[in-house]
Amino acid sequence: MTKSNFSESQIVVIKQQFNSIDKDRDGYITESEFLETLKSLNLKPEEYDCQGFFTKADKNKDGKITFSEFLNAYHDLGLGNNHVVTGQSGQKSQKEIDAIFNAFDLDGNGYITEQELGKVLAKQGDAPSREEIKKMMKAADLNG
Repeated sequence: MTKSNFSESQIVVIKQQFNSIDKDRDGYITESEFLETLKSLNLKPEEYDCQGFFTKADKNKDGKITFSEFLNAYHDLGLGNNHVVTGQSGQKSQKEIDAIFNAFDLDGNGYITEQELGKVLAKQGDAPSREEIKKMMKAADLNG
């Protein structure tokens, strides 16, 4: 399954999950970042098949998972709905929501612009087209 098989709002949610795991914001998830995320959620990494996840998700075998690989693995591993890679329920705390929002609100003015979204995604290794950014904004901006 590719990006085009997900709705724009699903892609936004999946990207937020990817970003919450990508601790150093380099646009890749490493196995250590994945393990760190599990531990930070008080989950036991030994109960998750981290190596299996990486084997299946890391298509180019470079030891890192890009957002595109993550997105494909998301479907291939049967994730979606209320199941997320981090083992969290679909609910995020207000602190997590604020942190995610602030990561995209580069100028700190309380709004995320198309330009800010594009810059953050590009920095993380995903360079969506202007049209894709517009679709993401439309899907995420509930009050217009």
